[in-house]
Amino acid sequence: MTKKKKLKGDIESSGLLLFVWQRRFPLITVTVLALVVSVIVSLVITPRYSSSVILYPTPMTTLSRSLLGPGTSRDELMTFGREADAERILQILQSNTIRDRIIEKYDLMEHYGINWEGRFPITNLHKKFERNVRFRKTQYMAIEIEVRDADPDFAADMANDIAGYIDSVMNVMIRHRAESSLSIIEDEFHRLNNEIDAVEDSLRKIRELGVLDYESQSEVMTTAYATAVRQRDTASIEFFSERIDMLTRYGGIHVVLSEHQKNLTTRLGELKDAVAEARIDASRTIPYKYVVNEAFPSEKKSYPVRSLIVAVSTISAFLLTLFGLLFMDSFRRQVLNKVKSKH
Repeated sequence: MTKKKKLKGDIESSGLLLFVWQRRFPLITVTVLALVVSVIVSLVITPRYSSSVILYPTPMTTLSRSLLGPGTSRDELMTFGREADAERILQILQSNTIRDRIIEKYDLMEHYGINWEGRFPITNLHKKFERNVRFRKTQYMAIEIEVRDADPDFAADMANDIAGYIDSVMNVMIRHRAESSLSIIEDEFHRLNNEIDAVEDSLRKIRELGVLDYESQSEVMTTAYATAVRQRDTASIEFFSERIDMLTRYGGIHVVLSEHQKNLTTRLGELKDAVAEARIDASRTIPYKYVVNEAFPSEKKSYPVRSLIVAVSTISAFLLTLFGLLFMDSFRRQVLNKVKSKH
């Protein structure tokens, strides 16, 4: 059985080779023509050069947290290569902000030869930008920014500028949030200051009435009053009775206000730290990337690969011609068989 299958396969292969040999002239003609055309087309295509920037994202942390926070946060500032940070940087790179800055700086509408008066000029510009500028995450959690252009210097400058815009966009976002936070915190800080002043003013009035420390004064006054009663000292009894009455009337308020003042002072200290952090974030910038490799002008074009274009085009033309001839031959045989069967 195996020998029969092998023999059948050999016969079919021989038949195919015989068919190719019989149709060698159209096959050779089309293949040579495809070879010539593909060579011409590959020479006509404008070569493009590729330049790439490789960078690692830094952790998404604020400068104040790194400087004023606990020691662990300063350690976090020196780490890089986390997946979440890489995804965040990729999203920033794909933002309209960076794309529009690059389009404006390099006048890409004119550079790409797009007519403002044509159909959908902005859409065509964005599509061309997406074809020539690519961002990807590497297997080592780094970010690669690749720019292709007919001018190698242009591609390198453009890639470096895109990488440079990451920090500016990120810092603008952080600064905007920090300025909003600073405004809210400062308002709360001033409100607490005013409230503390009001509490201290109330405590000062109570102290003027003789209530300085409710607990200690209450203990002393009670002991003195008891002694005066035992000694039947009418003047002392009347004096300490008035003092105890004053403590009874204002002592509770003094305790509540003193505790409230302590809590407000603690909260004010926390807000001072928050104000300092927000001011640092609102006025300072930090890098959000480590550039491993800057882009440089490429000496060798990356597109088109002329040998690949010629090889693929030539082989495709040969195979399509062969399949076409096989189909035509099969169709012709079926037609002849039908004609013979009718006769």
